[in-house]
Amino acid sequence: LGLREILVAADLGDAPTRSPRCYPRTYMGACGSKRAPNVEERSERLHEFFGATIDCEVRPSGLGSAEAVAQDAEHGKAAPSAAAPAAAEGGPCVFEGMQPAGINARLSQGALSPEDLEIQRTELKEAAKLIDSMGARGEEAAILAPAEKDGCKYELAINWESSHVALVTQKMQAVPLSMLECVALVREPDLIPLPKWPGLPRIERIALVHEFTPNNVVYHVSIEPWGPFPGCDSVCCAVGFVRTDESGKACVGFARSPPEDEQEVHRGWSVLPKQKRRTRMQVDGCAWVVAPSAEEGKVDVTIFMKTRIPIPHWLVPPALVRWVTPKVFRRILPLLTADKNKEPFRARVAADDRGWYTAVKKQLGLDVADEDTAAGSLAASPPDEGFAAAIRSYDWDAAERLATTAQQKADLSDSRKRVKALEAAVAAGRQQDALALAISPVEERKVRNYFKSKLAASSPRGFFDPAADYPTPRDVPAAA
Repeated sequence: LGLREILVAADLGDAPTRSPRCYPRTYMGACGSKRAPNVEERSERLHEFFGATIDCEVRPSGLGSAEAVAQDAEHGKAAPSAAAPAAAEGGPCVFEGMQPAGINARLSQGALSPEDLEIQRTELKEAAKLIDSMGARGEEAAILAPAEKDGCKYELAINWESSHVALVTQKMQAVPLSMLECVALVREPDLIPLPKWPGLPRIERIALVHEFTPNNVVYHVSIEPWGPFPGCDSVCCAVGFVRTDESGKACVGFARSPPEDEQEVHRGWSVLPKQKRRTRMQVDGCAWVVAPSAEEGKVDVTIFMKTRIPIPHWLVPPALVRWVTPKVFRRILPLLTADKNKEPFRARVAADDRGWYTAVKKQLGLDVADEDTAAGSLAASPPDEGFAAAIRSYDWDAAERLATTAQQKADLSDSRKRVKALEAAVAAGRQQDALALAISPVEERKVRNYFKSKLAASSPRGFFDPAADYPTPRDVPAAA
């Protein structure tokens, strides 16, 4: 048969005349999956992120659910639904149950500057649009890669919006972390260990490089080349919220790269230049939600991401993704959940120089009882001011006298170990190791200035004398 006759036969469903090499057509959804997500799926995802604060009745026509939600939010309207009865009374439904992380005021009331408030509201609207556009999950996805380790289940689903745009959904169930530990992981990415595994892609850097507001920061991520794939890096502005409505407390966030016309300066901040031999990846949107799991003391994490990739999608072998995903997941999970790797996070949460973690704890409803009963949780109550001051000044004797709770005694032990390791790194001249162990801006500044000036510690207490502050090279002539 000729090509025309084969296509005609295929359209008419005339199986007997179909050539063995002519496969049935696969009708792809708008996002490149085998089918587009239906109304119920989109409604479930929006509700998972926003909770009962959003109208989850997704419109199948007209503007579409996400744009309709944004339009309703601008006019302060929301149609009631079974999941959200009268959710929007007193304010836009999309903002009513949201608090900026670490800032005790709802977005519908406002506790930020008018400019920052408008930016964060816009980011939530963009999160709704992103979630509404995601492709199918599960077996209907273009690429599906499941994994499991120690009872924690993981699922990676990838769909293609176009040849260079990927829609990625990640679902993790029963992750052995507390809500506060997840917040610390996101807020202190420089403490995450980044080992190098032979044969697997390596993340070179995850760093917080700028802060607009306490809950609005900028991350820089860099990945080295791997196999046929080039190295890449990305700069993303992230906004974090705490959901506090009747559907349950959750930590939610949204991140995306600066617009293409702001690749050099974004909101007054000079964007980091692209690294050598690295392709700058543009993340069009990444929304995530962390909520308590059905298993006590664990959480469920869902991530929706739309990103541009440096190669066409037909160069990404599905079999390779399905092979490498379980290997990477099974190695990364212990790095994030092992007790020994939590110690630096515990110390930084306990220090809490600005009181940001204390505000987050209040938003999550944590208290002393939660601290004593939640397995593996970080310090859940604000530390005593005298105890915290003694820790910051390395006055171990005073801190030992002031430590009255089991958590404070554990924090003291962790701090002494960390400072001992930091002293060893400074003495050996390992600046990067010393910076990784520094937990406050003051310590980081002293470490950098110490190595820049190449001055020996002159005081009896050495490098950790609170009164010692080592000048940078340009300050030395002025001091002399």
